Amino acid sequence: MSLPTGSESSGTSLFVNFEEDVNVLIARLVGPNIGQREAEIITEAMTKTLAHAVDATVMHVDMTEVTFMNSMGIGMLVDLRGKTSSRKMKLILGGVKPELEQLLKMVRLDKLFKICTTDAELAKALKRR
Repeated sequence: MSLPTGSESSGTSLFVNFEEDVNVLIARLVGPNIGQREAEIITEAMTKTLAHAVDATVMHVDMTEVTFMNSMGIGMLVDLRGKTSSRKMKLILGGVKPELEQLLKMVRLDKLFKICTTDAELAKALKRR
């Protein structure tokens, strides 16, 4: 997925890199697998970053590099949804590969998340054209 123009880096962690673009906090997941170890590190990094993202109204989780996610990774996404929801932030999953989209639909998480598999879907979700 392409990054929105005008973005600036705001931090990194072992398995997630953060950038801010106006009112969008972008969390780019790093690596092909999100398991227990990765989920814990990502959750900690996201919690810290969310605490400092006072202007963000949207969180875009860029999952372009992710090809596998176990139950801990899915739990991490559900936890993140709760954290963003309590801050009145919109949560968008972008760059979702077909295998992951199928998994998220199988466990009915497509009802909780806006899932974007293409740049066009992401641009529409972010209201950018």
